[in-house]
Amino acid sequence: MNTMKQISIAFCAPSLTLPINYHHEVQSLIYRLLRGDDVHLHDEGAGSRQYKLFTFSSLRGCHTAENKRITFEEMIYLDIRSVRNRLCNSIEATLKEAPVPALALCGQPLTLRFLKTEERMIADSQLLIRMLSPLEVHAADETYRNHSHYYTPLDKDFSERINANFQRKWTAYTGNPPVGGIELTAANVSAKDKYVTTYKGIHITGWRGEYRLSGNPEHLHFLYHCGLGARNSDGFGMFEII
Repeated sequence: MNTMKQISIAFCAPSLTLPINYHHEVQSLIYRLLRGDDVHLHDEGAGSRQYKLFTFSSLRGCHTAENKRITFEEMIYLDIRSVRNRLCNSIEATLKEAPVPALALCGQPLTLRFLKTEERMIADSQLLIRMLSPLEVHAADETYRNHSHYYTPLDKDFSERINANFQRKWTAYTGNPPVGGIELTAANVSAKDKYVTTYKGIHITGWRGEYRLSGNPEHLHFLYHCGLGARNSDGFGMFEII
């Protein structure tokens, strides 16, 4: 498996106010940062499900939340990862321009304060991880049409569903099914880690918390850069290694 990139960004934006469900706004910012011929990566995906194979963290920084709005006081931190280096390279090049174009959220300008890129290899077969954006896994609800059933870390099918999602993404990326699978179990997850939001009018339930993740290091390396579970390119499933 080739090395893959992670971009860590710090923005300054005093009193930046966003909707509490800001996933789409951050995703739109990421797409706006793609350069020239790389803009098509917005629409390009792998496999029949068109996996985008990138993920991003929730925004971090000192903040207050009230009336379905969240206000960051000054510094805002964001991580972006992808198995496709071209996507990260394009974003990095844009952020290194002066002045940086398209740097705003909900019409509020951002000032770039810090930019770091890293190529990290995962060499271990067992990891203790913490979610940097909610972990989400779902299936069509057999009782209610056009509804989804969201699995919790306590469901017996939770790890199986996560593994099946990984196998589909790996196959879409490499063209071949993986040899072996992954296993994910809750290590430190409680009711406070439940995360409920909406994305483009869709109600979504995900989970934060800490988990034990095991599998072939090459597979874990892949997941570190594209995310666990579903809706990775919408801002779900990014984790850090504890």
